[in-house]
Amino acid sequence: MNNPDSPAFGVNYVPREQWWNAWLDFDEASIADDLAAIAALGCDHVRIQCLWPVFQPFPTSVSATAMARLSTVLDRAHAAGLDVWVTVLNGFLSGWVFRPAWMHDRNVFTDPLAISAATTLLGAVAEVVAGHPAGAGVDLGNEPNMLAGFEREPVTGSDLDAWARSMIAAVRSAAPGLPVVLGADHQPWMTAKTGFGRPLLANELDVTTVHAWPYFSGFLGRFGEDHDVSWAIGAYLARIAAAYQSQPRPIWVQEIGVAPEWVANVAVEDAAEQLIRGALSAPGVAGLSWWASHDIRPDHTGFNSIEYDLGLLDVHNRVKPVGQRFAETIADLRRTRPAAPEVTEVVLSRDAIADLHFADRWARGWVAGAPPRVILASGD
Repeated sequence: MNNPDSPAFGVNYVPREQWWNAWLDFDEASIADDLAAIAALGCDHVRIQCLWPVFQPFPTSVSATAMARLSTVLDRAHAAGLDVWVTVLNGFLSGWVFRPAWMHDRNVFTDPLAISAATTLLGAVAEVVAGHPAGAGVDLGNEPNMLAGFEREPVTGSDLDAWARSMIAAVRSAAPGLPVVLGADHQPWMTAKTGFGRPLLANELDVTTVHAWPYFSGFLGRFGEDHDVSWAIGAYLARIAAAYQSQPRPIWVQEIGVAPEWVANVAVEDAAEQLIRGALSAPGVAGLSWWASHDIRPDHTGFNSIEYDLGLLDVHNRVKPVGQRFAETIADLRRTRPAAPEVTEVVLSRDAIADLHFADRWARGWVAGAPPRVILASGD
C-alpha cells in the first residue's frame, strides 16, 4: 500500500456465511474457502471488520475468544497469500450501528471511559496484527464519523480530531512501526457536516484513505450513469486528499463499489471497470479495495437492499461477471498502468468544501483522460 508505481488491489471481505456475525458463528473452513476464492481473483490483501460489542464486552478487557478467532483469520489469510488490514472500532458497518452494552449512555468521542476502552482494544488488536506475517496494518474504525450523528450530545470536529489522535497514539504505542489508517467516508472531504479535519486525514495517518462511492457521494446523481465523470469519484477524492497533504504520501481508495440497482443503462461490470480505472488514473493512488468480496445471503434479512448484491463472488463462492471483470482489470493495470500525463489544475480555497459544485468545475478540467490536479489556494 506504499507504492503508487505498484498498486495493491484487494477487497473488503464480507464472509459469505454469516456476514461479520461470523465472529460469533465461527466457521474456519468457510472462511478459508472465502479467502482462497478472493486470492484467485488476483487480490493481494483484504480489509476485515471487527465488531466492537463482540471484541470488547467489558470496557477494561477484550474477548479472548474473539482475539483467538482474529488470529485464525490472519492464519488463513496468510495461507492464501493475502495481507490483512484489520478495522477495529466498528461502530458503523453496512448501515448498522454497533455499541457495546456498557456504552449505552456514553459519548464515543468524549467520555473518558469510552476513550480508555477504545485504546485498550486498539492496543490489543495492534499487538496481534504486528506480530503476524499477514498483518498489514490497523484501521481505527469504519466510517466512525457517522457515529457523531447518533450521540445524545453535540460532537465537534475538534472532538473528533482529539479522539483520532488518541487512537493513533494507542496503536503506535502498542505496535511501533505498524501502519495505522482511519477509514472515514466521503463526508469530511465533500460536505460541511461535523467530521474529522481534512489536514488530519491527509497528514497524520500512515496512508490517506478515501471511500469513493459514486452514489453516496452524489456523483452518480449529479452527472448521470452515462457520463464518465460519474465513475471518476475515486480520482476526485484522491485529488482532494492529495491537495491537503503537506508532503506526498500514499492514498488508498479503501472502499469503492457499485450496486446493480443504481444503474439502468450501464452494465455493472462496465461500471466497475470504469470505477477502478478512474481511481487509478490519479497518480498518488497506491491501493484499491473493492466493496465487497461476497454477496450477503438473502436469508440474512434486515440490511438495506443494496447490500445483498455488492460482491464480486456470490454466496456459493462463484465468480460473478463483475468479479471476472475486476480480475481482468486489475491484472491489466498491474501490467500497464498508464503514465500520468500533464494535467490541468483547479484551485480550491483552503477553507472551502469540495462539494458537488466544485466537482462541476473539476469535471470540466479533464484533458486526455487525466483527472485535474486540485490545488489549495495559497495565502488563505
